[in-house]
Parts: sequence; structure tokens; C-alpha cells
Amino acid sequence: MRILLKYAFLERRLNKFNDYVLIGNEASAKMMKKFGCVQERIRRQVVYINGKYMDCILFGLTKDEFIEN
Repeated sequence: MRILLKYAFLERRLNKFNDYVLIGNEASAKMMKKFGCVQERIRRQVVYINGKYMDCILFGLTKDEFIEN
């Protein structure tokens, strides 16, 4: 993941990375935080799984935040 982020920010000149994690998926949320991503907001009822709507957490990481880590 770190290699991909480095490529995206430094080679492809991406300024911001975003990803969504389902509420309750603690392993993925922990991984996003490990790479320096910041929880930006919760999107309510955006995914339909097993007969019910689920919320997602939006994580974001800017190029400056990546370089600081």
C-alpha cells in the first residue's frame, strides 16, 4: 500500500487519496489509519448488503500528510 501511495503522490502527482470502509470493518479502518489516512465523514446507508443498508466511513490522505509521515 505504501508503494502504491508513493507512486500515486510522487510519480503521478495525485494530491488526494480517498477510500471507503464499511462500518464495522475494524481491520480495514485500522489499516487506513496506519497509513496516515484521516476519517473525514460517515456516509449513511450507501451500500446494500444482505438485505440491509450499511454505512461507510470516508478516509482521506493528502500528499502533504503522506510526505510528513
